[in-house]
Amino acid sequence: MTEHVTAWLGAYHDGELQGRRLRQVETHLAHCATCRADLERLRALAALLLESPAAENLTPPERFVAQVGLRLPRRPARPAWQRGLEIGWQLVPLGLLGAWAFVQAVFVVAGAVLVALRMSLEGDVVAGLLPASQQGLSLSETFSLSGASLGDVGRIMLRLLGNRGPLGWGVTLNLVLLVLIGLLYWSWMASWWALRQHRQL
Repeated sequence: MTEHVTAWLGAYHDGELQGRRLRQVETHLAHCATCRADLERLRALAALLLESPAAENLTPPERFVAQVGLRLPRRPARPAWQRGLEIGWQLVPLGLLGAWAFVQAVFVVAGAVLVALRMSLEGDVVAGLLPASQQGLSLSETFSLSGASLGDVGRIMLRLLGNRGPLGWGVTLNLVLLVLIGLLYWSWMASWWALRQHRQL
């Protein structure tokens, strides 16, 4: 047999081998001086361990962990304003979600009020104040502002707002606010990711 039986020497020494494996190790030990030397070293180590006195004053694991914890340096207590600032920073996404919901609610309610006013105030004086009742503004009039005075520009801008803008003033303002909320959210995500990477280092 050419392969050494080093992996089985511990089990052989402890009397755990039986049957075919036991006969295989004994046959190999009869012919292999290297494995016999390894077995002798193992026996010498076992005898040395038996001669050594057992440790009597071992600390229980729970107490050892508690003692190590007491010796570790304490983290300095952070001031209340720093903790409040960190909690506020963590709540930014929730605030942005609330802002988005508020903006959507305002535009839904405003749209519903405008529709109700248009339907109920036909021919009334208040109906003339609503944006849909004002005259349209052509693009040629908008682009011919080169020789206009400041008052003319202001009047044309008011008419543009009265016409609800190119997409409608409500839709345009809603899109601007949503883009602003989205930019704030992605800025927060980028700072959160950078802080996380910094803490991992």
